[in-house]
Amino acid sequence: MNIISGDSRTGKSAILGVIDYCFGSSALDVPEGIVRRGAGWFGLLLQTTHGQAFIARKLPVGNGKSNEAVFIKIGQSLDIPQSAELRQTTNTDGLAAMLASWVGITDYLHEPPAGHSRPPLSATFNHALTFCFQSQNEIGQKGVLFHGASDRFVAQAIKDTLPYFLGAVTDEYIRNQQLLKQVRAEIRQLEKRLAEASAIVGDGVSRADTLLAEAKSVGLSDLADDASWADKVEVLKRIQNSPIAPPVAEGDDQGEFHRLTQKRTELLQAQRAIQVAIDRARAFEGNSRGFAKEAAEHVARLGAISVFEPSAQGHACPLCLQDLPAASAAPSIDELRAAKDNIGERGGAMDSATPRIESAIVEIEEKLIENRRDLETNRELLGSIKRSSKRLQLASDTEARQALVVGRISLYVENIPEMPDVSEQRNKLAKLREQELELYEAVSADAIQERLESCLSNVNRSLSDYAERVDLEYSDSPLRLDPRALTIVADTPNRPIPMREIGSGENHVGYHIVAHLALHKWFAERKRPVPSFLLLDQLSQAHFSPDAVQRENVDPSKIDTDRKAVKALYRLIFDVIEEEEGRFQVIITDHPDFSDDPRFQAAVRERWRNGVKLIPQDWPLLS
Repeated sequence: MNIISGDSRTGKSAILGVIDYCFGSSALDVPEGIVRRGAGWFGLLLQTTHGQAFIARKLPVGNGKSNEAVFIKIGQSLDIPQSAELRQTTNTDGLAAMLASWVGITDYLHEPPAGHSRPPLSATFNHALTFCFQSQNEIGQKGVLFHGASDRFVAQAIKDTLPYFLGAVTDEYIRNQQLLKQVRAEIRQLEKRLAEASAIVGDGVSRADTLLAEAKSVGLSDLADDASWADKVEVLKRIQNSPIAPPVAEGDDQGEFHRLTQKRTELLQAQRAIQVAIDRARAFEGNSRGFAKEAAEHVARLGAISVFEPSAQGHACPLCLQDLPAASAAPSIDELRAAKDNIGERGGAMDSATPRIESAIVEIEEKLIENRRDLETNRELLGSIKRSSKRLQLASDTEARQALVVGRISLYVENIPEMPDVSEQRNKLAKLREQELELYEAVSADAIQERLESCLSNVNRSLSDYAERVDLEYSDSPLRLDPRALTIVADTPNRPIPMREIGSGENHVGYHIVAHLALHKWFAERKRPVPSFLLLDQLSQAHFSPDAVQRENVDPSKIDTDRKAVKALYRLIFDVIEEEEGRFQVIITDHPDFSDDPRFQAAVRERWRNGVKLIPQDWPLLS
């Protein structure tokens, strides 16, 4: 616990901007004035897992917003360098890589869900810093919990990277994510090779089917239609090399024709059944969309009830709250709200069902396409039988007809393209697809969500404990960190209450502090890649002067109440630091200097009063 206590306009609030700039921010967030014009470099001494590091960054020149000159020195124990030693040894990109390695950030890439236009996001050191800063303007806000989250792009980045920093996304997950990319790349290569091998065959498959149909018609084969192309070629070669046996009786060359005709009838019946199913599914889809649209319009109309007092009874006017005659009794506001919620839920259910209906339609349409292919194959086979029958009529007996078919088969077999052996590749492709499915399930959104909820459950337990210690409002209800809205929610018996609906600046400050303490406790215990410090700027929100200075025209009881509330927050922070045995650091820049608190006095590192400031008064100002 390190405290800088001082008066206003001494540079306390500039410290956050100084640290952020030294960590590689894109712009210097320090107001124009003495702090910017009184120094040429800003520097930090850091403790890492392997020793110490000193980093310094040169201030912008002229009207510039940043400077790429960065100095880094690493060692087991370092002294602060003299200004003359500072020079550029790297730039902000090199600094970012170094910082990421010091805290242990791995190559995590967040892939947005399908349908989102934003690009994938890599977790960086700057993303981790959002959990380490609370500026004077942020620590008391009721609508923003994290540093910089008032910017919607920063807020989205926090949502995308929070599972990683909490540990819901582990190193094993990242390895599986990388392995999934490799497996999918290998699958694409194998599919391309198999497609090329299939192209080598060309029209060979359909030609083999035609010849087999003719062979069946003269009794030379009984191979099933769904046999593989390799099996069909093998049968054709065997027919070619086998002597034609003298026929015992005349063959029935119409048997195969009748079988194919019967199969065509079955395919046409199946086609009609599939078309009926598609028509019914599309009709149901249209009805569901219509219902959802009507439900949305009703919800929009009922939205007007939000202007009415929720306590208005059914027999009272919702605008003026005067009693109405019993005959004019209208539904109560609660009943209308319940109706609105019910309609909204039913409309939402239909919206969520629509994609499944569309998926079912696509699946049925695929069956229709397959049916049409089968019909086309059947038509070609029937045509070949008809043509073969005309040719076979020229032969006087079965032996002559068989000889004619064998001759056609011999011509085909002799000119058939050589098909590469792809059986091993097909087996490998099948195994890769099984591996792809296993890896996808391991890195799916559902798997991450389950682990995220487990992490947050532990964080929420500390959050509720800390809030109860400082007696924040709603601390008697279960509290949770909402990762979607990036806020604290109290789950009361009546309804969930987000932080923005909780009154009192004291509660807002308190919830900011307990939330960040709970997170850093989790980060430290789980050794997550987040810098192990929390900087709180103006925890007391400028309500206090130092103990030695009395404020005029202020109710002493109000001062005493405020002192107790702020000291309770300080006491909580000291207790958590001691409980965690120094696993993370809390830095506070504030006005109070509680002389009656030994722990506070022992934690004060700087007192900026009576002319003592961040930039000494005798320093020359740079132009």
